[in-house]
Amino acid sequence: MQYHQGEEIGRGAFGIVYRVTGDDNHAYALKRLNPAAFQQQEHAMLIKRFEREVRYQQQVDHPNVVRILDADLSDNPPWFVMPLADGSLKDDLEADNTLDGDPKRPLFDILAGLEALHQVGLRHRDLKPANVLKFPQPDGSTRYSISDFGLTTPGVGQTSTLTGSNMAGGTPLYRPPECANNFRRATAQADIYSFGAILHDIFSGGGRIPHGELTVAGPLGPIVEKCTKAQPRRRYVSIAALREDLFDVLDNTVVEFFSAEEQDVIAILNAKDRLSDEEWDRAFNLIDENADKNVSNDNIMRALSLQHIDSIFQSSPDMFQGLGELYADFAATGVFGFDYCDVISNKAEVFFEFGDLSLKAKIALAMLELGTSHNRWVVERQFIRMAGHDCDPALAERIKIEVRASGMPFAERMEHIHRSIDVLPDRVHPILHELLEQGAG
Repeated sequence: MQYHQGEEIGRGAFGIVYRVTGDDNHAYALKRLNPAAFQQQEHAMLIKRFEREVRYQQQVDHPNVVRILDADLSDNPPWFVMPLADGSLKDDLEADNTLDGDPKRPLFDILAGLEALHQVGLRHRDLKPANVLKFPQPDGSTRYSISDFGLTTPGVGQTSTLTGSNMAGGTPLYRPPECANNFRRATAQADIYSFGAILHDIFSGGGRIPHGELTVAGPLGPIVEKCTKAQPRRRYVSIAALREDLFDVLDNTVVEFFSAEEQDVIAILNAKDRLSDEEWDRAFNLIDENADKNVSNDNIMRALSLQHIDSIFQSSPDMFQGLGELYADFAATGVFGFDYCDVISNKAEVFFEFGDLSLKAKIALAMLELGTSHNRWVVERQFIRMAGHDCDPALAERIKIEVRASGMPFAERMEHIHRSIDVLPDRVHPILHELLEQGAG
């Protein structure tokens, strides 16, 4: 496609972004390398870094990571094309650093994008509000996506020679202390530090010393502190763990208990990461009693943490399987906010990883139901990972049995995924594709 260049709309460390119009009369953003910003002897390194930005960004197919639509890396200077954003998180924060008192959408979108990066072994290393772009959606909402991959590097065990061993980079107010002088030290926890700095922007109004440990007033204080520990190993070990804590603090759901016993059991779950055998027995007795009385166990499922799930697997694999089946039902039949869908998917991933064949099948189909019923791309992609071509044939057969036994409209769900995340039905395992050929659903 040919592009007609319009006005400059942004400028970064080594690129200039222009508004362009394609032959299809749609507006796009074109980022062109700006060699004039560097000395002549640095141009070869600059071109390689620009090419790296494009290739890394192309590796991540996720709605919360800005897509590369077109590129010409052989042009002089090289360029690439992205969707045209409607501003950035930086613009939003400058207008109102509290984001009108409801920052959940950008925060959970950022976490989803970071998680997608980390899952393929990449670190962003320059996460900041200016690199989080906003895109209006047909339903009137806004989607936030991570952009500007100029400092992205492979994870541990991969190689990159484009950043000198003593070369700093990134933006000081969002850069972790271990990267102040050497960006090769960056791990996934470097991005978690930067996210903590963004939390500090929103909940304290900014104003800080670069590379420092941060905090804010109120219940978010411990989260910001853990994100920004000077020692990376003391930060959150994963985006999933950070997301869980952040949701718990920002969630304003008022829990209505069905009994005093339920209130006591949930108090135990909220207070302890690892329960004793007696405490787990008490929780499961309540679950059984609720089921006998046709009372929902949703409050208990919501109170389960990643640590609870791990601990019950370690102490009692049989109880883990039963709990996982209950969690699959909870995920498949409930109604949740978009942010909580991601929390559910992280916990479901643990049940899927350690569960037996039956549990894996139930969890995979629960993610299909959750993702399509809530139009949550992250969860829909999770189902594709669970049931794709790399799926164990025995698991694919078990999923097919579950689909037929439950009467799930599988073809209808897969058509929704095609519309939602542009993934063709043939991305599922061939055994499952037989269901589509046979018109299941």
